[in-house]
Amino acid sequence: MNNQRLLELIDGKLDERLDESDQIELARMLRESAEAREIYWEFVEQDALLHDLVQESAGRDLAQMGLGDRAVDQVLIGTGSQKLARQATGTRRWMVRGALLVTLGLLVVAGLQFQLSRPGVEIAPAESAAVLQSLTGDVWLIKPDGDSVKATSGQQFAAGDAVRVGEDGAAEIVLTDGSRVALSAESLLRFASDGSQAGSLRHGARNGLHLDNGGAEIEAAPQLPDRPLIITTGQARLTVLGTRFRLYAASEDSRVELEEGKVRFERQSDGQSVEVAAGQYAVATTDVESPQPLVAGPLHAEWRLRQTLLRAGSRVVFSHDGTQLATAGFPRLKVWNVATAELHHELQVGVRFECLSFTPSDELLVGLDDHGTAMVWPIGKPDAQRSELKAQHGKLRRCAVSRDGRWLAQTTSADSGHLQVWQVDDGGVISPLNPLGMKAGGVAITATATGPQVVSSVWHGTTVKWDAETGRELTRYELASELNVVRLSADGRRFGGYGNKTGLLLIDTETGEQRTLWPPGSVRANDVCFSRDGRMFFAGMADGVVRAWSTTGGRSLLVLPTGDSQIRSLDISDNGRWLAVSGNGERVTIWRSESM
Repeated sequence: MNNQRLLELIDGKLDERLDESDQIELARMLRESAEAREIYWEFVEQDALLHDLVQESAGRDLAQMGLGDRAVDQVLIGTGSQKLARQATGTRRWMVRGALLVTLGLLVVAGLQFQLSRPGVEIAPAESAAVLQSLTGDVWLIKPDGDSVKATSGQQFAAGDAVRVGEDGAAEIVLTDGSRVALSAESLLRFASDGSQAGSLRHGARNGLHLDNGGAEIEAAPQLPDRPLIITTGQARLTVLGTRFRLYAASEDSRVELEEGKVRFERQSDGQSVEVAAGQYAVATTDVESPQPLVAGPLHAEWRLRQTLLRAGSRVVFSHDGTQLATAGFPRLKVWNVATAELHHELQVGVRFECLSFTPSDELLVGLDDHGTAMVWPIGKPDAQRSELKAQHGKLRRCAVSRDGRWLAQTTSADSGHLQVWQVDDGGVISPLNPLGMKAGGVAITATATGPQVVSSVWHGTTVKWDAETGRELTRYELASELNVVRLSADGRRFGGYGNKTGLLLIDTETGEQRTLWPPGSVRANDVCFSRDGRMFFAGMADGVVRAWSTTGGRSLLVLPTGDSQIRSLDISDNGRWLAVSGNGERVTIWRSESM
C-alpha cells in the first residue's frame, strides 16, 4: 500500500476535490486494507479536532468584532461554520500528514501494527458489519433471535444484528468501509443480512442498513458507483455514493436532509424517486391512496453562528430588548451581552431553574424550578428574593413562567392534584390564585391582552386551555398522549408541543385546526417556542437540530444543525433576529438571522 498516496486521497476527500476515479481508488484502499482504514480515521479525527477548535475560537473571536462590518461577516461566517473550519485548518492539515508519515515509518521499523492514538476508537473488522465507537446513555445490541444485551464501546455488530439507543442516549457506529453513523436518542438501526429489505449489497450485505425509527446522521465514505451503500426505512430507499446527511424514520413518513453530496431517494410504495442535493430535503410518506409527488425542497437555513458561550447553562431566555441573554445552570445564573458575549452579571443560586423570564423593564429576572423554588432577581444586585411555593394538593411536577415574568404555573403529581397559578407584582411579591382542577402534566402560561391563559396536558392526553384568573375552561382536546413540552403563543390563540404518541403538534384554538409538524417515533423535541409575532414555531430537537415552521400553513422555514448532539432549550428574541440554543455540557450558541 502506498501510504503517501493514501494520505493525498484522504486530504482530497476532506477538501471535496476528488474526481470519480480518485474516489474509486480510495474506496478500494479502505475496503482491502485494515491499516488503510486505521490511517483514514486517524487523519479524520485530527482534522475534526482542528475543526472543532477553530469553530469554538471563531465564536469567541466574534465578540471582538463589529457586527456591522460586512467584510468581516463574509470572511468569517458568510460561507457557514463548516467551511470556516475547513479554511482555517487547511494549512495545518499538512502538519497532521507529516506526523502520520513519521508514525508510519516508526511502526514499519518496529514491526508493530498501527494503532489509533485516541483510546477506544476502533474500525469494524472484515467479519463484522460495524463497531460501536462511542456511546452515551443506554445502548443495546439486539441479536436476530430477539435477545438483547447492553452494548459497550468497541461492541461489534454482525449482519442481522440491530442497535437500539435509549431515551437519553446516543451512539456513533463505524461501518467496515469507514462510514460513520451517529444515532440519536430512541433510534433503532438494523444491519442487513442476505435477502433483507436493503437489497443486493456488497461485502456479504454487511453495509446494508435499515432504520426502523429515530434519527441518524451519516457521513459516508467514498462508495464505488456500481456498489453503493443502500439504506432503507419503512417508506424509502436511499442510494448513497459518499456524502453527509441526516435520515429520519417514523411510522408514517421518512425524511432525508443533505449537507453535502447527493443521494437518490426512492419511495417504497410506488418506486418514485428523486435526487436530493446539498441544502435540500425530501419526505416519503405511507399515503398510498393519494400520494403527493416526491420532490426535493430547500432547507432554508439563513442563520449564522455569532457567539459561543462555554459552561453557560441548560436554560436560555432573551431580554425583551434583545440585548441580553440569561442562562441558568447549576449553581449559577448568568446574564450575557448578546452582541459581544461578555458576561455582565452572575448570581450563585444553588438550584437549576427550569423556567426563566425577564419582566418587561428587563430589570428583573424571574425563575422557577420543578420543586417550587421561585426567585425574583434585580439584575446586578448581589442577592435575589426567593420563595418556596407550596401546592395545596400533591407534589409539584412541571413549571412555567409567562414571557413577561408576571405569572407562574405548576402542575402537581398526586391523584388529587391541581394546577397551581401564582402572580408576581411589581415589587417581586408572589401571591397564589385559586388552583385549577387539573392533574400532573406539561404546562405553559402566557399573558394575553385579556388576562393570563394557561394550558396543561395530562398523561392520558387530555389537554385543556384555561382562563387563569377566573378558572374558566376555554378549550379541551383529547390527544393520543401527554404533551411533555408545551408553549402558548403570545396572544394565546395557538399552542404547540411534543408528545411521545402525538409527535410535534400545532393547534389553533380559534379554528380547531390540529397540524402534525413532526411525526412520533422519530426524533423528539426537547423544547419549543413561538416567535413574538406568532408566525413561526421553533423546536429544539434531540439530534441537535433546530427546526421552525409557519404557524399559518405548517410550511418548513428553518433547518439549522447546531453542532451539538442534543438540544436542551432554545429561545428566540422578541425582534426575531437572535436565536439562542443550549446544548451539550451547558454550551450555549447564539445565532443571528441574515435575512433581517
